[in-house]
Amino acid sequence: SLGRLLERLKRHPSKGDPDLARRAEKWRSRFEERKRQWREEALGVKDKKPIDTRWVTYELGQVLPPDAMVVEETITHRLAIHRYLDALKPGSFFAGSIGGLGTGLATALGVKAASPKRPVVCLIGDGSFNYDPALAALGACQEHEMPILIVIFNNFGYLSQKSGIPRYFPEGWAVRTKKFVGTSIVPSPDYATVVRAFDGYGEKVEDPSEVRPALERGLKAIASGQAALIDIRLEPVNP
Repeated sequence: SLGRLLERLKRHPSKGDPDLARRAEKWRSRFEERKRQWREEALGVKDKKPIDTRWVTYELGQVLPPDAMVVEETITHRLAIHRYLDALKPGSFFAGSIGGLGTGLATALGVKAASPKRPVVCLIGDGSFNYDPALAALGACQEHEMPILIVIFNNFGYLSQKSGIPRYFPEGWAVRTKKFVGTSIVPSPDYATVVRAFDGYGEKVEDPSEVRPALERGLKAIASGQAALIDIRLEPVNP
């Protein structure tokens, strides 16, 4: 199979082929138009309260350093992350959840250990954060001097679990009563205080105008050697 594939690649049109150039331009233009639409979507919700995921990921894309490495364990916010973090270099994005939750922080620490001079950012949902060994991870950050920035996409619950219920049981008790048992994390803990117990920098964000400044403060903290956690409050799973 590999031999046939290589032979096929050898017969591939050269870069100077005009038909190939037209096709490439067509898809490039289509992608640029989509990027423009996504940018307009994000700017259209920049003042929305509670904070919109698209605004968070757009602002994150504006402030991330060129050499940043990102680990993602948000589940339901993944599409927005893929759309707006399009400037990451190859080999700089890692999925922190494969078939289950609880591995994002450890993955971020592994990435930091492998690339100690590059800023590492872990994007994680509040549900995922509760699955992760957060205290052990923050202790490792402190003990081994491996500062990472943790950004919590806090929607006060488990949206990935709730979203499956109406899909598979549209006439079930939960849908009829609007009571989705076990999907809320309410009241939401003040996660920012947890990182402070490990001499880190923590901040809770509830105003959309504070998203970028808070992210910048978090990046500044890890550059100085502190672990940082930015808890961004989004639309609750169960309003």
